[in-house]
Amino acid sequence: MPTKAEEALIRPVTSFLFKGHNGTGKTIASCSEKFRPVYVFNCEGRFESVLYYYKKYGNLKDIEFDNFPIGSGYYKIDKRMDELIVSCPYNTVVMSSLTSFIYLILNHLIQDAYGKKTSKGYDRQKKIGGIPVNQLEDFNAEDAAIINDLIAFFQQLKNKGVNVILEAHITPYEITTIEEGGRQTQTINQILTKGKKAPASIPGFFNEIYLFNKTFKGIMVGQQSTTFSVNTDGTVTDDCKSSWGIKGFDWTGQDFSTILLSQLDEDIKETPRVDPNAPKVFSF
Repeated sequence: MPTKAEEALIRPVTSFLFKGHNGTGKTIASCSEKFRPVYVFNCEGRFESVLYYYKKYGNLKDIEFDNFPIGSGYYKIDKRMDELIVSCPYNTVVMSSLTSFIYLILNHLIQDAYGKKTSKGYDRQKKIGGIPVNQLEDFNAEDAAIINDLIAFFQQLKNKGVNVILEAHITPYEITTIEEGGRQTQTINQILTKGKKAPASIPGFFNEIYLFNKTFKGIMVGQQSTTFSVNTDGTVTDDCKSSWGIKGFDWTGQDFSTILLSQLDEDIKETPRVDPNAPKVFSF
């Protein structure tokens, strides 16, 4: 049955895409106070910055994570995703990060190809000097399928009243077009998956897309102060958006989620996290 627009709920639950360079505070922001209890898929192989930050400047209560190193394979992380679909005790679930998630898949696919042959009888696993060198481009169908699996996982959690956060690194790349004045080259930043631009469809699945920045004040190395900020409007090289109307802010020394949610309309805050009209059964 169609949903009438005037009866639709704007819930205090959403999907975030946190993007930025390394060290800009994405995971620290993901684990901030108002997002808790929070669970993190730690594919980066490092969580020390979060532990250090909140041990020193706040507390570590209601933050949980599992490590999924590149060599752990896809089945382990897929099993954990299925468990959270069935029962999720968290307010927020974080994938840290898209780039590392993709490389986990790459390693899984390389290992899975060992000993198998193509339809023409060639070995599926390429090696140079005994080192597997398959690139993710060799597995385009599998790549798309598993990214779609991640998006489906996020959408089902969101329907159950859980915030979802995908962290992504960014990289510059050039777009060249031919116009009346000749060739025109524009450099933009795009989320990074396998060293090239990410599938263009990924940002379209997120309500809130924020760019994280870190700037330094002072010229003496070791004596500089650091400022952390988030941009929700975007720049000429970075696309951002906010369905909630959140404006960018400086969160240096403050709780990221507290500042963010302080901008949320009061009627949205008072809306139930779970839509009572949402379907109760989900298909895998």
